[in-house]
Amino acid sequence: MRTETNPPATTRRRLLGRALCASPWLLLTGCAAPWPELPARHGADGSSSALQHLRSTTQSQGLAVWRGMQDLSVTLSDTYWPPAGLLRSGATAASALPLELRLLPSTGSLALRQAPLEGGGRAPHQLHQALPGGRVQAWSDGQPVADVAAGRGAAVVADLHRLLLLGAIALAEHPGPVHWTEPVTLDGLRCDHLHLLLQPGLGGGGADRLSLFIDRDQGRLRRLHVSLTGLGIDIDQPLEVNLSEHRRLHGLLWPGRWSATAPTVLPGRPPPSWVLLALDINRGYVAADLAQSPWAGRAATSPSPLPLPPLPPT
Repeated sequence: MRTETNPPATTRRRLLGRALCASPWLLLTGCAAPWPELPARHGADGSSSALQHLRSTTQSQGLAVWRGMQDLSVTLSDTYWPPAGLLRSGATAASALPLELRLLPSTGSLALRQAPLEGGGRAPHQLHQALPGGRVQAWSDGQPVADVAAGRGAAVVADLHRLLLLGAIALAEHPGPVHWTEPVTLDGLRCDHLHLLLQPGLGGGGADRLSLFIDRDQGRLRRLHVSLTGLGIDIDQPLEVNLSEHRRLHGLLWPGRWSATAPTVLPGRPPPSWVLLALDINRGYVAADLAQSPWAGRAATSPSPLPLPPLPPT
């Protein structure tokens, strides 16, 4: 099989199209401010104090609890404006798509299941899965998808959701340098700004830049910037996601809501947002339960609903 390290424009467009179908997060690239300039005084080795700050953030978020957890089951509600190719006859302008995730911390297995879009007709379920050893499998309507572009998109989607859900904990084993850059104020909270390079990047290819904005008062991750080079497209600006309404559940600190800057490709439409709807731990499923579509055993049942947080002010 021929591997394209720098796919042509037609392949990149096809890959992006499949990725957009895979997750609404990927509609939001190119919405944030440009990447920061890194302080020259730290050089390529970064800052030891910045690295320590990242480590302490993982501890306060609940890293020790996470490492002792057997499995995690999560349901998110994705409310966004789907691209025209996904909007079917009878669908409303904005669609709420329940997205279910299953994670096995000890092996790194992560599986995602997207519900059909609302509206007339039947849309296929899509499953994206990152398994130990870097193997990725995508399913559509219960059947494995062998397309290479779909596999790349699935890998990026899986790693992106891991990062957005786990925040600093997803970087607990980060081996590279961490840099300080200019702090910012978000909603009245002064936030330290850490910048690092993910290598390999999301999806296991190339490298991605990542910025974390951690408030100084409570040590919570409030904003995240990340590039998506694994899609094979050139984007100068990062994906920006804001995290809010944090709450501690099962000993870990979780965001209750994620929101992003309104994508410029969809002018006049409300910004996308995501809410944590349900969360269970230690249900007793194994990797084999996730390595099929639909999921099997104790992975198949949706997790227990959580009390919804209040809606943000309009």
